[in-house]
Amino acid sequence: MGWFITQSLAFIIIAALIGLGAGLWIGWIVWGGRAKGRHAAEKAEAARAAEGARAEAAAGAAADARGADEAEDEAAAQAATAAVPAAVPAAAEAATDTAGGAGPETVTDETAPGTAESEAAETAEGETTEGGTTADPSETATAAGSEAGADDAPAAGTEAEIAAAESDVVAEAEAVARAAAEASAEADAAEEGAAEADAAEEATDAAPAADPEPAPADDLQRIEGVGPKIAAALAAAGYTTYAAIAAASESELRAAVAGQGIRFAPSASTWADQASYLVDGDAEGLDEFQDYLVGGQERRAKFDPEVDYTDVDEIDGAAAKAAALAEDEARAAEPEPQDLQRIEGIGPKIEAVLQAAGVTTYARLAASSEEELREVLAGGGITFAPAAATWADQARYLVDGDEAGLEEYQDYLVGGQERRAKFNPEVDYTDVDEIDGAAAKAAALAEDEARAADEAAAGDAGPTQPGVTA
Repeated sequence: MGWFITQSLAFIIIAALIGLGAGLWIGWIVWGGRAKGRHAAEKAEAARAAEGARAEAAAGAAADARGADEAEDEAAAQAATAAVPAAVPAAAEAATDTAGGAGPETVTDETAPGTAESEAAETAEGETTEGGTTADPSETATAAGSEAGADDAPAAGTEAEIAAAESDVVAEAEAVARAAAEASAEADAAEEGAAEADAAEEATDAAPAADPEPAPADDLQRIEGVGPKIAAALAAAGYTTYAAIAAASESELRAAVAGQGIRFAPSASTWADQASYLVDGDAEGLDEFQDYLVGGQERRAKFDPEVDYTDVDEIDGAAAKAAALAEDEARAAEPEPQDLQRIEGIGPKIEAVLQAAGVTTYARLAASSEEELREVLAGGGITFAPAAATWADQARYLVDGDEAGLEEYQDYLVGGQERRAKFNPEVDYTDVDEIDGAAAKAAALAEDEARAADEAAAGDAGPTQPGVTA
């Protein structure tokens, strides 16, 4: 269920991201196309407006020029009209002078009308300028040019604004494209991560379901009592390794071979034990255990790892087999060697000689006489053993488990030998062997002898009977 929910959420997120990216991309294309068309139309409209402004400025300048010409003509006419009354007396006077025969003044009279006309023109120009009704044509043209330049300036500003707007639009479009690309990359990464997570989860879910690889089969015939047929029967029942057999009970193994048609398997009781040696890698222990077995079956006596058994299966003849079994049983019946150095007067060399002669236990030592023990020592090359007379007595304390009695008896002994006075269990002897110095040893011995004599005297006196006087 968790896997299905995870898959659904991942699918929804991926679809949302893809839809967002597609919507941004389509919106960018549509909005960019519309913006580009709108800006182109605005640019064309601005160009048309600038052209119309220039045309209107030119028309206005032409109209102003025509108005200036008309004003100038009208002013000239007025000046000429005003100059006629003044020119009549001048003409009369000029005619008089001419009649008088003055030649140079004729030139003056001829130029007078021109002069008057010039003055009239200048008067007209001055009046027109001062009156404000008519402007000078050059000034009008200059003003028209200034107005046209003023009209062109907004047009140029509009083009710059359009170019800046286009740059902003391009930058914004690029930013949107980058954001869309990043969103798409993140969506792809999320999709890949989700796919990897799903694959890992599927692998994890599938791992337990996968069948474990079977362990390699072992050579079951290394187990004594398992031949080719029994090995095949065990393998068919699923017991292909030493570990599987070691973990099985006798009844389970018998049922396994019985299921394959084998009814007789007398050594099945030892298969698990033998397999345990193989599982532990104890080849030497397996060899010793199989020497103990007879045809894969245990002997009457229980297996003792300390006994070096003879492999009876390798001996020919019933008598020889019986003799080997009896010898192994005798060795198995022998107890483990005991620490003979607990006996005062026995050191490592004497212990080794006694054990070599078969005297390995306290019971065996306690049952031996002093003469037997000295013969054993002599056979081992030891001729000096002054404490041999007390070894059997000390061993009896150990056989009986009387540790306190052994300790008291050993306090009585001196270097493992008895003192002159006979041992009295009632006396608390001093262990003279632990005292340094001959005088101190002698004093301790004398004190112990005095206590022993007192105890002996008290024992000889005995209790007093009622009604009897000494």
